[in-house]
Amino acid sequence: MCPRATQTCEICEKVVSKYKCPSCLVPYCSLGCFKIHKETPCAKPSDPSSTEEKPASPAKEVPVKRPEEANDVVEKTQQKASAASPAKEIPVARPIIVEEEKYILEKTQFEAIASSSEIREALKDEALQKLIYSIDSSSNPLQELDEAMGIEAFREFTDKILSNISKSNDEQ
Repeated sequence: MCPRATQTCEICEKVVSKYKCPSCLVPYCSLGCFKIHKETPCAKPSDPSSTEEKPASPAKEVPVKRPEEANDVVEKTQQKASAASPAKEIPVARPIIVEEEKYILEKTQFEAIASSSEIREALKDEALQKLIYSIDSSSNPLQELDEAMGIEAFREFTDKILSNISKSNDEQ
């Protein structure tokens, strides 16, 4: 995967942005800058030369629905993470963009992942939690993901997920 250039926060213009506004994709670095940005209404960019790079093929934004059990796991993990770190900054969820529909998981596949004791056990590892969080909150998640694949524990974790998805496909 090719790395994207890092962007500077368009609000304070001092710090490298970690996030993008979910509405207009303007890069920002912190909750404070996000609040300043939200003082004025914004909307999705209609200009093709907007701040967001366009993927090579048409991408589809997909709302992701998690099964109730997975939501519980996500909430508990977020609570642990927020209790462990004194940071007050809350990242804003960015839209999930899928270039090919075959990569969209079905509800049963999410359920298989969420109910896997093997995956739940792996997620107890704090180093793995931090790595996943750093990928998710990165301004360049594709590069972070590529780098994480060089770590054996992360590779094993992704193999477990892919194995569960395959099993779920076989059962359908």
